[in-house]
Amino acid sequence: MAEDIDVKVVREGNKAFAITPIGVYAFDVSGSFSVAAQSVLPFYTHTRQLMPVQIGGFRIVANGQQNDYPEELRGILDNDHQTPGALNKQVELLWGQGPALYRLKFESGMRYKYWEDDKEVQDWLDSWDYVDYLLKASIEFRTMNGHFTKYYRNRGVRIGKKPAIAKLDLISSMFARLEWPDENNQIQGIIVGNFAQPWKALNISLFPNGLTRYPIFDPDNPFASPVAMRYSNLYNFALDYEYSRSPLHGILSWIKLSASIPRILSAFNANSMTIKYHVEIPSLFWAGEKEKLEEKCANENKPFTEALFKKHQDDLMANFSKVLAGNDQVGKFITTESIYDDASQQYVGFKITPLDQKVGDYIDAQLNIVKEAAFQVTAGIGLHPALSNLSKDGNLPSGSEQLYAFKLYKSTNVDIPMNIICKDINMALKVNFPNKDLRIGFYHDNLLTEEATSPQLRVKNQGSGTGADLNAPTK
Repeated sequence: MAEDIDVKVVREGNKAFAITPIGVYAFDVSGSFSVAAQSVLPFYTHTRQLMPVQIGGFRIVANGQQNDYPEELRGILDNDHQTPGALNKQVELLWGQGPALYRLKFESGMRYKYWEDDKEVQDWLDSWDYVDYLLKASIEFRTMNGHFTKYYRNRGVRIGKKPAIAKLDLISSMFARLEWPDENNQIQGIIVGNFAQPWKALNISLFPNGLTRYPIFDPDNPFASPVAMRYSNLYNFALDYEYSRSPLHGILSWIKLSASIPRILSAFNANSMTIKYHVEIPSLFWAGEKEKLEEKCANENKPFTEALFKKHQDDLMANFSKVLAGNDQVGKFITTESIYDDASQQYVGFKITPLDQKVGDYIDAQLNIVKEAAFQVTAGIGLHPALSNLSKDGNLPSGSEQLYAFKLYKSTNVDIPMNIICKDINMALKVNFPNKDLRIGFYHDNLLTEEATSPQLRVKNQGSGTGADLNAPTK
């Protein structure tokens, strides 16, 4: 019989501390237990959910199984200390020296970008703060692999003024959803509003009814609607009519695991106790307990919630800790059940490891996880460790390594993101200034090496055949 002692359970993800007056016990889930919430992983809207979601009178394509994919990503990033910095670094590298106008030309079989000033176009851009729009679009794209843009037609059309696109505005992916495709599998509209509270207006003057529908912007008929929207994104395999997954999607488990360790160690330090045992619980055990609790709730006609399951986990760990904590029961022992794991073709069970009172091995193991997570995050988002200052061994890269990584980044990691981020604004330029043949992109100085300071060599280097050709001199 377990002693009646107070036990405090502090948990984060699949790790927990049970704190008693006698000692601290570390619990860890072993096996294939999912670290990320099920509503985040996996994410297959059409294959798992064959019907549209009805919200506020609109039929939408849910973004995530619970239609809260952006919110869950934000919550994960709020608790992480390294991924937001890596994403910001990607935005800074892509941004370079900022947006500028250019035109493309082919000369002697080579492609060049000629950066130019145009007062008429620049006046239009400055009239609606295009820099702020592009910065937001860059951040949105680097986090979500896509962004929503709203096109505003000028108001002078009513009095006979030539129609034009007055400005663009970026709408956060938290407040925008694709309308369900029509019978021809074409998405005709985008719904904007607060989907958690569809009756609540984001802005009384702009969205008096809570949710508002906007037609898809048609570049062949750009002035058909006073306000229209587009979703520009990086195509993901087998997601033709869905949202792009975040570039963080495959590393969410690493991010959550890394974010949990500082909290666990902080809780341990705050309680100033030594960990006596490290208890590893197989994931199959918790899966069975969850099924039992779901069945119990169904029999008692009570709703099952994740909060209820979490409390059940805490209670089980607290009871387990009470047995381990007692020191006045001679010959005390604990029995646990072994479970057959089909995946590993072997029996798995509880593993209780006594720890030395210095707990150095345990702490070192957690810190090694943080280092590995840093490496996995940078690899997962495609950012070279030399550019992120996040390396597995914690050493800063040399200057030559950083320079090489930066050159490689500009050659391979700029064009596609830049074209997607600037796609909507370049559409607007084509509509408003059809004879200008100007585009907007991100300008990058090449004055990083001695040879790049020579105009002749700059021309030669820019024609390397990579297709980037970021800074050919203006003629």
